[in-house]
Amino acid sequence: MNQPPTPKWAHSPEQCAGQRCIFHNPTAHTMNDWPYSLRPSGLVERLCPHGVGHPDPDSVAWLEANGAPGYGLHGCDGCCRPAVEGSNE
Repeated sequence: MNQPPTPKWAHSPEQCAGQRCIFHNPTAHTMNDWPYSLRPSGLVERLCPHGVGHPDPDSVAWLEANGAPGYGLHGCDGCCRPAVEGSNE
């Protein structure tokens, strides 16, 4: 897994202790090597090889754990399906 360094705009490790987190406690999903971008909402999206933004499942989990549900919904070309369905391979 080729995780990027934690950006300066990310929350602190204490804020996500014990939770899934794209920066501090990432899961091994199929999109980890894709570039990411931060949406104004706080959602981190992964950009697939086809140019489609997919919500990072760790970002979605963190947002949901912090009272912001519904960020996993997106226009999808199928690239993230294994990650969204829970396959951590």
